[in-house]
Amino acid sequence: MTFTAVVVYPNEPDTTFDTDYYLKTHMPLVAQHWGPAGLKGWSVVKYERDLEGTSPKYLIAATLVWESEEAVKAAVAGEAAAIVFGDIPNFTNKKPITLAGSVIGSQEIS
Repeated sequence: MTFTAVVVYPNEPDTTFDTDYYLKTHMPLVAQHWGPAGLKGWSVVKYERDLEGTSPKYLIAATLVWESEEAVKAAVAGEAAAIVFGDIPNFTNKKPITLAGSVIGSQEIS
């Protein structure tokens, strides 16, 4: 069963976020350090508005796909976690909110 971790960054009036750095430097850093630990892939969404057309509560969300829950736990407890988490101040002034869970259903629609 696939396990995912979602990392979201708040969209507050004083939020700073360097999207270019995040995509070109931070996410490759995440893949480099956590790929060997069981990270299978990632995707990033930049929110422009919510479904009502107003400013969204979150600015950016990254979904990290892992081979298992155990892999995530080992990665965030390992030495590489300090490198990954230590890079956050290089692209934002906000602390991320993290969520994790097992994929319990999905469907691709063509």
